[in-house]
Amino acid sequence: MITWMQRHNKYLVITIWVATIAFIGAGFVGWGAYDMNTDRATSVAKVGHRTVSVSEFQQAYANNYNFYNQQLGGKLTKEDANKMGLEKIVMQNIINETLLLNLADDLGFTVLKKDIEEALIKDKNFQVNGVFNKNRYYALLRNQGISAKEYENGLKKELLLAKLQSIFKLPPSKREIEVFTSSLFMQDKLEVATVTVNPSDITINDNDLKKFWEKNKNRYKTKKKYELETIKVGLSKDWVKDDILKKYWENKKYNYKDKNGKILSFKDAKSRVVLDYKLKQSKKTALKTYLKFKKGQISATDKLTVFDDDTAFPVSKLRVANKTEVLKPIPRDDGYLIAKLIKVVLPRVMSYEEAKSIVSKEYKKQALVLALEKKAKARLDIFKGQNLGFVSRDSVRKINGLSDAQSSEFINFVFDQTTLKGYKIIGNSAAMYRIMEQKLLNEDKFNLYKSIITQSIVTNKRNELNSNLLVKLRKVYSVEQYYKGK
Repeated sequence: MITWMQRHNKYLVITIWVATIAFIGAGFVGWGAYDMNTDRATSVAKVGHRTVSVSEFQQAYANNYNFYNQQLGGKLTKEDANKMGLEKIVMQNIINETLLLNLADDLGFTVLKKDIEEALIKDKNFQVNGVFNKNRYYALLRNQGISAKEYENGLKKELLLAKLQSIFKLPPSKREIEVFTSSLFMQDKLEVATVTVNPSDITINDNDLKKFWEKNKNRYKTKKKYELETIKVGLSKDWVKDDILKKYWENKKYNYKDKNGKILSFKDAKSRVVLDYKLKQSKKTALKTYLKFKKGQISATDKLTVFDDDTAFPVSKLRVANKTEVLKPIPRDDGYLIAKLIKVVLPRVMSYEEAKSIVSKEYKKQALVLALEKKAKARLDIFKGQNLGFVSRDSVRKINGLSDAQSSEFINFVFDQTTLKGYKIIGNSAAMYRIMEQKLLNEDKFNLYKSIITQSIVTNKRNELNSNLLVKLRKVYSVEQYYKGK
């Protein structure tokens, strides 16, 4: 999850309020206290002659958190966001934005009241039957705890930045478009072939395996684990009438959605409704049991070992718990689990015997790659293979010995290389290629994608200009950051 978030966190000057409407109805994440001096309590930073308020920072963080949470299907936790350093990312984006706002001010750009009114009137989120509706506007803002003044101040910044960005829209030359198109859609005439090695032909020598483990043994460690004493509070076995369940579903139906976000009917959601209703009914009993267990009035009935990578258990609570601490009731499909942390067992290096099965798989995998590389190198200059004709990155070709997905992966690999021949290890095969001829500009692709490519070049040039400009602006405007972020 974290890897996905980091990979998609590309540079972009994000305005504080630009995503607000996109998340109206999504709700905001909770916020803790700020460790600031009292004279800075209302601001997180001062950039040039502008300050960044705590509320602006909270709003920006909420927008970013909700965006990533939606992209991950609602599975983003506060711990994940902290690991990613989301607060620092948001703070950096706000500072970058405010540097640009300072420049816009000094260049004399302004946003008039009529500009804000026009933007509000055109916003479809505030329209009813295609017409701006004041009641809808205030209702949506009220649902999110945003005043009209706050929203319109944010919108003013967004419009001001848009005016500034308009001067950075540098149209590409014909030559730039052609070069860009060539880099994306150049064509290679390819001859390809695959060689294979049967994994069963790879023999493992125990002495070599031990040497491999000795060299890499710090990679093979036991999992961190938590030893718990537990008490289970089961669900009521009493039958619940449908009219009671249906009433419960009516009040909570926004919690029952399918993978596409559509609210489930009572019939489709019934099994989940029954569980949630019974959990609610059993919660009081679970809390009483928890308090008795915590005070030592009752003893545990079972023991449980939880590993640090167990996704079925709220391990994050164990990571911050103290020894002998009793966790509050944890809802499960069969009731509530109340757990006391008894011992934390830290990872240790596995012995050779403990790690042998894992080491064997890795050793065999490495040996297979080495065998494939040796075979591919020996045949690279002499192979006679399949002629694919002219292909580009987006070409769909079936390569003998590879699946459709592997064929596409290999073709993309070839276009990332700078050599006329080479190979790539894919599964239990080594796919070899030889470039026989090249075409730099595909006129058909040029005409088909010209507008998209043009916009991409404009965006890339603007981002590059912004990046260099921000370096300069940091030297022109002072930056005082009161809150550093986690």
